[in-house]
Amino acid sequence: MQNALEMERAYRNLGYVLLALIPIFIAGFWIPYLSEFPRLDASITAAVHVHAILLFCFLALLIIQPIAIRFKAFSAHRKLGKLTNALMPFILIFSVAMLWKEYREHLADGASISAARNDEFLSAVQLVLLGSLYGLALSSIKSRNVSAHMRYMICIVLVVLPAGLARTLGYWLNFRQSTSQTICLILIDALLVALIAYDRRSARPSRPFQITLAAYVLIEISWYFLGRPV
Repeated sequence: MQNALEMERAYRNLGYVLLALIPIFIAGFWIPYLSEFPRLDASITAAVHVHAILLFCFLALLIIQPIAIRFKAFSAHRKLGKLTNALMPFILIFSVAMLWKEYREHLADGASISAARNDEFLSAVQLVLLGSLYGLALSSIKSRNVSAHMRYMICIVLVVLPAGLARTLGYWLNFRQSTSQTICLILIDALLVALIAYDRRSARPSRPFQITLAAYVLIEISWYFLGRPV
């Protein structure tokens, strides 16, 4: 209970901040998905639809959950948490399906096997990170470490962010994919550093943020040496 109270005082308005994700993701998926619906390109398969629906449902849950805590709707928070647990395996499965689809499209466009594999590196490792962080979030809440659970969920938001932001930068500002992804990674790093500094100044544990930052530094170094493929 003490951890829950500390969480509410330190991050009580987190849900309102996360509302900024809504326009980012709508803009990111407006072209060529939402604006063309229902007359979509043949490459937009049923699996793509399911993946998009799962992503937006997960995004809604990420926003609603801290708002539920903000208004002390703990029962609703627990029920929505169970729904999130049910969604996550399908999110991971359909994300892998999207990676495989893109990999096959790269090969069909004439890319070599190694080039096609490298093009999916950043998405693949972030997907592994997403699943790992969610596992850590579940482990934390089972051990009643609410503080760590909340911080791992914030990290998950940051992992999901490029799915909307990189697309927005690419489709609306005509940035190259590598540039869009680089901007996203810099932003994630900066936010993690800021969160670590905020927690340290308030003498709160910031280990989840530190773990995620370390993971991203390793990912970024690897991606850089591969030539920043996308």
